[in-house]
Amino acid sequence: MRICFRGNHQADLAPDARASTEAHLVGSLRLLGHEVVENHEQTDDWLSTVRQAESCDLFMWTSTWDYAARWSLTDAYRSIAYLNGRMPTVAVHLDRWGGLNREWQVMDERRGNAMFRCRWVFTADGDSDRVWKRANVNHFWLPPGVYAPDVYEGTYRDEYASDVAFVGSWISYAHAEHWPYRKAMLDKLRDRYGDRFRCWPAQGEPAVRGRDLNDLYASVKVVAGDSCLAHLPTTVSYFSDRVTETIGRGAAIVHPEVSGLMELIPEGMGVGYYPKGDWDAMVERIDWWLAHDTERVEARRKGQDLVRREHTYTRRMETVLTTLEAEGAFR
Repeated sequence: MRICFRGNHQADLAPDARASTEAHLVGSLRLLGHEVVENHEQTDDWLSTVRQAESCDLFMWTSTWDYAARWSLTDAYRSIAYLNGRMPTVAVHLDRWGGLNREWQVMDERRGNAMFRCRWVFTADGDSDRVWKRANVNHFWLPPGVYAPDVYEGTYRDEYASDVAFVGSWISYAHAEHWPYRKAMLDKLRDRYGDRFRCWPAQGEPAVRGRDLNDLYASVKVVAGDSCLAHLPTTVSYFSDRVTETIGRGAAIVHPEVSGLMELIPEGMGVGYYPKGDWDAMVERIDWWLAHDTERVEARRKGQDLVRREHTYTRRMETVLTTLEAEGAFR
């Protein structure tokens, strides 16, 4: 199949250095044997995009809001409406929208993100059915995964070593709705573990990517995990790609109990769960793993094997294409 994929393809980077969602999805589609034409969302030439898409069997779009604005809203909505009438159009994204101050990007059909006007929309936000239904979006839950070539054991490095670590936004967080919860979690970890706890990336440094990230996870005993709004009692079927990225790269992670995630990756498969917001239970789970090296190493192995089999982006793209086939998209 020939697929036109619009997104942030990081054209200024070599293919093996690209770390965006788009790069991982494009690479996964190519691993499945499909031809992918990269359409760069950084361009504002909507007409060339439409013409390029018409030469393909499928139009796929992962939209970064800042780049999406390169198209005028008029051009964006006109383009996707035109393509919807001529071929299957699919949006894929790993973020959450429901319950956040950007929910309007889904709901507003004139000023929102035109990506949501694709005929099929796949996101990691399985917790926002009310939003998708109210906006008349044909939505399917697609949990996050990890890029298959990244599923391997890294090398221990002293500069990354610690008993406990957090990898992600730790100085501040883009979603104010969740920041107080994350800050409380980080404060608890600092109080409990002191200099045995480290946050990455280091202040003022870029995100840790590629082989360095695998090496970081090989050098940390337990990773503290978190997902946007995971602390809410009602949150289900949404979790950060941090979970699959961490386990797939060979680390052990603790994470709040979230229905949907717990069914996909059971307790002990590289992950230990604790009741939402129960910091004492969190450190108790971490302490148990720190005190039981054999069990922790075995859990890491089992978790990585599970993610390698079932939770790579190769599998996720298979799910997207199988769903489209079942929906009659290619008839």
